Amino acid sequence: MSKFIIIPIILLLQMAGYIFLFYENKHGHADFPIEWVIFNILGIFNLIVLVLSYFLFFNSENKISFWWIPVTIAVITIIILIIQYIRMAMGEF
Repeated sequence: MSKFIIIPIILLLQMAGYIFLFYENKHGHADFPIEWVIFNILGIFNLIVLVLSYFLFFNSENKISFWWIPVTIAVITIIILIIQYIRMAMGEF
């Protein structure tokens, strides 16, 4: 698979995950915190994105400049998850 095809696929998967997360947040059931589970799955997916970006962008000779978009989205998601876990550990959530 070409590196030029991977970036739009990753962006589409990230956006589909966030759209589904917001849809579940708005129309989901309050019985089980499914949004939290979906957000953790998005975090795991974004860790995979960061590993892929390391091997396909940072270690390659011909760098594609659009890798910063999925990497930025992945880093923001992981930072939000870390903040939420810290808030849960402190008992605020």
